[in-house]
Amino acid sequence: MSLQAAEAAPALPARATYDCGEDGSITVEAMQSAVRLVEAEGTSYDLPASPPTQASRFGEGNVALVVEGGEALWMKAGREPMTCRR
Repeated sequence: MSLQAAEAAPALPARATYDCGEDGSITVEAMQSAVRLVEAEGTSYDLPASPPTQASRFGEGNVALVVEGGEALWMKAGREPMTCRR
């Protein structure tokens, strides 16, 4: 990764909680090349970077997470995407 790319994509905080309004909240824990996302009711997902070189897009199967700045877009098949904020 070039220095410019590293500066353009700041690292995720080690652990952050995002408020999704009436949909509750999600907690995102950054791992080496993946994140662990935990929904308010306790369901958790380990999502690899997608593609593997990404630092802000994660997903596998029918779930995906895009994190940019203080916002997280949480997408799950069969449900409206949720925009959540730190």
